[in-house]
Amino acid sequence: MKNQYPLTQFRLLFLFSFLFFTNNSYSQKNGLIPLSGLRYYHEGIMIKDIQLNIDGAQLLSNRVPLNKEMELILYQTSGLTAMGSTVFAGAEVIVLSPRGEVLSSESNVLLKNQATGFASNTLKSFSIKFGIAASLIKANFNGTVKIRLYDLKSKNQLRMEMPVTFAKPGEPLQISKLATSLKTEYGQTGFINGLKAKDLLVSVDTSIKVSPKMAYTSLNIKNIEGSSISEIFNGKESFWVYDSDMNEIKISDILLKQVKGTLENNMVDYTLKIPYRLKTLNKLYTVRFRWESFDKKQVIDVIVNI
Repeated sequence: MKNQYPLTQFRLLFLFSFLFFTNNSYSQKNGLIPLSGLRYYHEGIMIKDIQLNIDGAQLLSNRVPLNKEMELILYQTSGLTAMGSTVFAGAEVIVLSPRGEVLSSESNVLLKNQATGFASNTLKSFSIKFGIAASLIKANFNGTVKIRLYDLKSKNQLRMEMPVTFAKPGEPLQISKLATSLKTEYGQTGFINGLKAKDLLVSVDTSIKVSPKMAYTSLNIKNIEGSSISEIFNGKESFWVYDSDMNEIKISDILLKQVKGTLENNMVDYTLKIPYRLKTLNKLYTVRFRWESFDKKQVIDVIVNI
């Protein structure tokens, strides 16, 4: 009987910790997706995942075409008011210049369904199709696309925004039907195209002496097939850091890397050390890392909430 109370106390503490972790994990309001770098903000409407397609293939970057239809697919959407088996939604699409000028604006690209609505079962993979007219872009080479899915029967909405560059006429698009998810731990997402990788291991490293005040996100991408040590070194690497509100934080420190492999089986281990916060700041951050080959056909794009 003497040991029963401490055991019960331990169980209650464990249950509280589990519920706290679960509730906080599933209530994340803001997020970021790999490949396109699209940011999203849950404001009553929730989604599990987002994908941007062109001609039925997944877009691998944020370089988008003009005068061509794009399809944004929202997976497992919730938060739209159901009237029977029907929901009523609209979608606003705005394109801004780098200076914030409105280049194009459509208040509802789903206007043809405004009266009839959408069957609730379409929310498993809800589609928003839109395009950007070249005549409206003028002399701009880049900008920001803002998309807002909103409930016509309430104030619930989902805001999305993506910094984009505009492809030239006839330029081959960076799209693929073969992009696959990386095997990751909870709180991380990643896609890989043109390669295979066994695993992605993530941790925080505070032992690096190059910049002793910084904490680093450590990414270990194991057993990469389809590339080589020299090809990994010759690829382009980029990283971004965001706070919990998805505001980008400029990091002046450089990432560190180590590439190991053997010539016999062309297998590569790729380790990144990405500076993302001061050691004294213990807050939630989102770190995105992207590698692409010289010909842009092979891509690794990883999002880590850490």
